[in-house]
Amino acid sequence: MKIKILLLFCLLSIFFLASGPTKLKTVRQAPQYLSTNPSLVEDTCPEHNILKQFSCSKKNKENFSCFDVYIVQGSPIDTERYTLLEEKLTLEKQTPEPLCPIETLTCEHFLRDLKYNLDFSWFIANYPSSSFPECSETYSCVRISCLKPSPSSNSSAPNSQRLSCVFKKNQFFFLGSQISCQAQ
Repeated sequence: MKIKILLLFCLLSIFFLASGPTKLKTVRQAPQYLSTNPSLVEDTCPEHNILKQFSCSKKNKENFSCFDVYIVQGSPIDTERYTLLEEKLTLEKQTPEPLCPIETLTCEHFLRDLKYNLDFSWFIANYPSSSFPECSETYSCVRISCLKPSPSSNSSAPNSQRLSCVFKKNQFFFLGSQISCQAQ
């Protein structure tokens, strides 16, 4: 009887060892662009870690699913490529050069007219760093400015309106994808 029980125990052990715990693979759907702002994204995977991708482990069950959000370094979509840090509109006694290419003097219109590309522009005034803490961390800020004739300007003393904008280039953004844990 003891031999039969021992033999049965051995057979069951071999069966459980052979079948063993199922290895899970992470099946990830196509990623979707979310935002540059971490407060606008939500990771529903365990630990809610938006700094790295989630991978299934033996802690998860087969068919477990969640929405994984993770950070990526690169260039965000056009409309989120830059964050406005400062906008100034001042009156100056000078001819309007470089002439503003926009009717409405706002940084938003200016950036849109430049097609969200500030890498090479005639309107770059300087690269601010010490005046903005966001710029000293990444060295990715740029000031652009342009002038437009002032409505009260006369020919003897030209007055111009100067639009000055400081933008920080966003170098990180968040992607998200639905994932599930499937048996290999």
